[in-house]
Amino acid sequence: MDEQLLLEHLRKAVAAGEIWPALQPQVDLRTRRITGFEVLARWTSPVLGPVPPVRFIPVAEQAGLLDELVLHLIRQACAQVSAWPGDFHLAFNLAPTQFLDLDIVDRVSAAAHAGGLALQRLCIEITESSLFHSNTTAQRAIALFKQAGMRLALDDFGTGHSSLTRLQALPFDEMKIDASFVHALETDPNSLKIVTAVLGLGHSLGVHVVAEGIENERQAAILARMGCELGQGYLWGAPQAAPQAQQALARQGAFSRRDRPLDTSPFQRFHQLESLYQAAPVGLGFIDAQLRLVSANARIGEMLGLDVAQAMGRAVDQLLDDRHLADFAQLLQRVLQGEPLEAIEYRRTDTGTTSLVALQQVRSVSDQPLGVSVFAIDISGRVAAERTLHETIEHYRQVIALAPNVAWAAGPDGSIDYMGQTWEWSPMSTSAERHARWRERMDEADQLRVRAEWLAHLPSRQPFETVFRILWPDGTWKWVRSRARPQLDAHGEVTRWYGLITDITAEHALALRVQELERRPADAG
Repeated sequence: MDEQLLLEHLRKAVAAGEIWPALQPQVDLRTRRITGFEVLARWTSPVLGPVPPVRFIPVAEQAGLLDELVLHLIRQACAQVSAWPGDFHLAFNLAPTQFLDLDIVDRVSAAAHAGGLALQRLCIEITESSLFHSNTTAQRAIALFKQAGMRLALDDFGTGHSSLTRLQALPFDEMKIDASFVHALETDPNSLKIVTAVLGLGHSLGVHVVAEGIENERQAAILARMGCELGQGYLWGAPQAAPQAQQALARQGAFSRRDRPLDTSPFQRFHQLESLYQAAPVGLGFIDAQLRLVSANARIGEMLGLDVAQAMGRAVDQLLDDRHLADFAQLLQRVLQGEPLEAIEYRRTDTGTTSLVALQQVRSVSDQPLGVSVFAIDISGRVAAERTLHETIEHYRQVIALAPNVAWAAGPDGSIDYMGQTWEWSPMSTSAERHARWRERMDEADQLRVRAEWLAHLPSRQPFETVFRILWPDGTWKWVRSRARPQLDAHGEVTRWYGLITDITAEHALALRVQELERRPADAG
């Protein structure tokens, strides 16, 4: 299109108010409520049709029409939203040349007042190129906008050549990450690093950071996990007319961002993690994708017998050459590939201590494997307790095997509901299982006899005693005596029976021997 023709139509459009404000939502990434709208110029010419801003904004600036156009947008947008509920703000872009005129501050203020919106709810967006005007007038204009109560945002950060010294000196409230970096978050590791750095810079300076160009939930989730507070993009809507913007506000709600942002910068996180590492009562470490030790606390050094200072940066196979974890590198590779592994026990032969070591894959916010976190807990006390318990159980089994004394109990009706531990005792066995096992090992004739004796004896409410044989695990038969006494209530009724089974094999053999000796003289006569 001919530039002169475009200019002629543009002059008429500005005079007729054909250029209108389109509002694009800016949202809090955590709550998804609207914090403000960026106001963008849109022009649909009755003659030319839709004309993109990239075509008519430069022409307006060159022809000296930009101030009039921007002030019209400010008046119209402020008037449209002034009655809407919430403490959201409107953001307006000014060209670098507009900061060379100090009167622009008063003219913007007057336009906002005419539209009925407080200056505190205006945000002036400044591109990085605006910061490089050597003219002190531009710097003075920026300061005057802030003094008037308006917020200041540095737009498209990362695409220009900002001086960090100047950035720190200027009173910005926000930094906006350029959309090009956001679009490449999921595919370009370098873009991810740049966004991380910008977020860290913004948080360190105490300013809000807005990510532009968010188009899908995945990008929003990545940015939120990185500590980005605010977002803008087609995920929440394109620049739209006031009625549609008002509907979005009613649907999502408003959110104020006037408070100082939370510091979630890498600087802050580093010191938080460093404090946790050093104070943690457990061993902590991190091994990168090349299987090099990147970080470790003193506790894990004690557990694994490592000199942490000398071990930093070294490969795992160099640290564990002569140790029980010689195949540790293979385990790490499996974890890096996403395989979940059970925790492993590591025992130091020089100290006798035992640690439980767990490995966890670490992935970036864009789901790329970064390395393996190592967690170690000292379980020496538990291992010693388990060893003692095992020895105690073994001692008990041996004692039972030598001289069994097994307690049992029954209800008033004679049903045995408790059977004590035997040579086959297991922590998982029940009284019913132990009782059944005893009955299986009894001589079949004794099973029937003892059962009949027991049931017949119950009404007597007197102590009970019987003798029977049982098959021992070594294949021999032993004689045992079972005795029981009743527990009576105040009325003399049996509430429970308590019994004890005792090995009398030797006693029984002796009795038989005595009987045999006593019979001999009689036989001889």
